[in-house]
Amino acid sequence: MSRLTNTNQHSPGDVNQLRFAAKSVGVLALLTGLIYLRVVGVDSLNAIRDGQWGQSIVILFFLMVLATLGLFCAWRLELVGGIIALVSGVGVAILTYLTFEQNRLFTTFAYSSPFLVAGGLSLACWWRSRK
Repeated sequence: MSRLTNTNQHSPGDVNQLRFAAKSVGVLALLTGLIYLRVVGVDSLNAIRDGQWGQSIVILFFLMVLATLGLFCAWRLELVGGIIALVSGVGVAILTYLTFEQNRLFTTFAYSSPFLVAGGLSLACWWRSRK
């Protein structure tokens, strides 16, 4: 007779591998986010300085700051940081899709995917490690 096992419990090795993947992707997303912050930050400062007040670029900058802070937070608090990064990533995706007119899908994917993937992995890591 075969033994039934509980498939809901995960071995500590599985959780550690997922945590390693989440933190590795998180570091790459942080580096990408910092580069995006520099590019979008310069554009938003130029828009404010020129008096154009590009509202969408300023909002995009603050969403990226929030998403990057969420990734920093996810290093220790996976649930809180993952939620912040994921929600901010969705906001970045919506705003870039509505704002940019050329290559909308690529721009949306490029700007939001680091935050969405890293935030999702942090949430998955929290989910699998909870007791």
